[in-house]
Amino acid sequence: MLTRLFIRDFALIEEVEIEFGPGLNVITGETGAGKSILLGALYSILGGQASAELVRDGAEKCVVEGLLEFNDDNRVVEHLRQLEIDCEDGQLFLRREILKSGRSRAYVNGSGCPIKTLRQIGELLVDLHGQHEHQALLAPHLHIRYLDAFGKLEGLTKNTAQLWRTYRSNARTLHEFQREREDLVAGEELRTFQLGEIRDLAPQPGEETSLEAELQVLDNTHSLVQMSEELHDLLYQREGSIYEQLGQVRRLLDRIIEIDLSLGQRTIDLEQITYSVEDLAGTLRDYGRDLDTDPARAETVRERLDALRALKRKYGNTLEAVLSYREQLEQSENHSTALDARIAEVLRQRDESLQQFTRSCIELSTARQQAAQALEKSVGESLSQLGMEHGIFQVQLERQEAEDGLVEHEGLRLRASEQGLETISFHISTNVGEDPRPLARIASGGEISRIMLAIKEAVAERDLVPVLVFDEIDAGISGRIAAAVGRKLQALSASHQTIAITHLPQIASLAEHHFSVRKTSSSKRTTTQVIRLDEEGRTEEIAHLIAGETVSDTARQHARDMLK
Repeated sequence: MLTRLFIRDFALIEEVEIEFGPGLNVITGETGAGKSILLGALYSILGGQASAELVRDGAEKCVVEGLLEFNDDNRVVEHLRQLEIDCEDGQLFLRREILKSGRSRAYVNGSGCPIKTLRQIGELLVDLHGQHEHQALLAPHLHIRYLDAFGKLEGLTKNTAQLWRTYRSNARTLHEFQREREDLVAGEELRTFQLGEIRDLAPQPGEETSLEAELQVLDNTHSLVQMSEELHDLLYQREGSIYEQLGQVRRLLDRIIEIDLSLGQRTIDLEQITYSVEDLAGTLRDYGRDLDTDPARAETVRERLDALRALKRKYGNTLEAVLSYREQLEQSENHSTALDARIAEVLRQRDESLQQFTRSCIELSTARQQAAQALEKSVGESLSQLGMEHGIFQVQLERQEAEDGLVEHEGLRLRASEQGLETISFHISTNVGEDPRPLARIASGGEISRIMLAIKEAVAERDLVPVLVFDEIDAGISGRIAAAVGRKLQALSASHQTIAITHLPQIASLAEHHFSVRKTSSSKRTTTQVIRLDEEGRTEEIAHLIAGETVSDTARQHARDMLK
């Protein structure tokens, strides 16, 4: 509830601090005393428009502060968290400064915030009805909230909104996958060609180096054969070859050993050398014989090298880079196949979530139609009790057909949102013979307030807005109707903190907290003050409301009786 309202240098108010209480709070005072100025100040911390004219003459700025307190289980707290507003210790502090230049600053819990945020907070916390613009009843986009609250449709609306979000998430994911698939398809022809070209040539790691070495041998085959044959001759074949000379060495070594046995072990070393020379000679002979002298092989290797080098020019500076690029192409190919499967799965999920959303929308729509009829009846009866005997209240549910409508129902394609299939608007006729019109076109603040009172009474148990403010609710009524308005305000204050500005004793006498607005004038300034009335003060104030300027003992006794 709103526990404190502080105002300084606002219009006629020099400085006022009001501590409101739970239940019904009534504000009374003479016409022109400044009662509506209080609501104007309250309106400013709810995100209302501000102007330099609101700053009291002689002041640099005006300041309005409001303190609201909540129980831990109050559902409004969760909605505030969605706006990233925390209520520390169950308290919310709002502040608005309006400068003499016309500019203004807004604060929430001591931190600066945009006026838009303040307005969003205001819509959650206070319904203000009267001459000011902050009237939730006049905002058609909020009418759906009243209807759903009256019909106790929160479960259905929450489920519909969740299914909508699920559908939208699936639709976005599908769109992203399809766009990715389109990008893949756009490059698929080139990718297929490139991958085919690399796969056809099938390069291997290190192949180029190996082929270059082979080509070098092929280009020098004749020389290599000659040199290998010459080496074989030198080592083994010709007269005086190394092998033959090693035989001579062996014979001389044997003669030495006959004389000195200490060199006997050296014969083994010499034998090993002889075997090695013989083996090397055979290897060189076989090498020369095995060399490929086919010119076609050299041409084949040369063509292969040219093809590999052409591949490098296209896809990388090295064969390793070409192979890495082939791997990327293959991954894209595999990703394309996997993406097709993912698209099919997300498409199935999207269609399934759309079917569930459609069913929920239709169920919610049916429930709203039933709730609309019941709300029309309930509000109509309340309006009659509130002095609007000819009042006709209508809840209009409107659907919009569209070729691209999301939901198909009864052969029609309908637009839909997280709130379902329809938009809701309240219409009313207060005079015989007039067609019902949108509430926003009703000029009378008193009528708006009484209509709001009737609607609030219908949805009291479900309405989340904790604070209700009524101005001019008693305009044009008296007697029996005034008493009925008072009783409804009193009943409503059991579930909402209610603040009402009134001129009627029937309403003022039912208050739990009574404030009197008084204007004092001196030779220099006119100032508005707000006084919290005790029992005696209430008696005198209500007596004034009964009798007018001159208060009699009879009026005072009547006031006491009303208070009892």
